[in-house]
Amino acid sequence: MLKGKNILLGISGGIAAYKSAVIVRLLIKEGAEVKVVMTPAARDFITPLTMATLSRNPVVIESFDPESGRWNSHIDLGTWADLFIIAPATANTLAKMAGGIADNLLLTTYLSARCPVFIAPAMDIDMYKHVATTENIRRL
Repeated sequence: MLKGKNILLGISGGIAAYKSAVIVRLLIKEGAEVKVVMTPAARDFITPLTMATLSRNPVVIESFDPESGRWNSHIDLGTWADLFIIAPATANTLAKMAGGIADNLLLTTYLSARCPVFIAPAMDIDMYKHVATTENIRRL
C-alpha cells in the first residue's frame, strides 16, 4: 500500500515517543521508506539507535553532526518526503510550529516541507484542552 512512498517521522520529546517505534514498524511493513528526525528532548524517551534500527536509516537530530562532520539539511528532508508525520507532537512543539519558531531540526524541516504534514498531538488532557493549545492546533 505504501510501496515507493517516502515518509518522514518527526518525534518530539514526550512519553508517547515510545509509540513511534510501532509507527515505524508498521510503515516499513507496508512498504514505505522511512526516515526519522527527532528533537533533542525526544532522546530522553526513545533512543536514536532504536529508531535507526527500525527505520533502516540514520536518525537525524541536529543540523550538524560533529561526530561524522555530516550536514543534515532540513530542506533535503522536507523535499524527500511524500508525507511528514509528527508523532508525538507535544504541546511545546505544537506551540513552536504555530508560532513559526525553528529552534531544532524537526521544526526547520516542518517549515520547509512541501508535502502534507500529519500532526498527532500527545499530552495529558488538561494540557490538550488548555486555551493556548487549542488555539495553536486551530492555527495549524
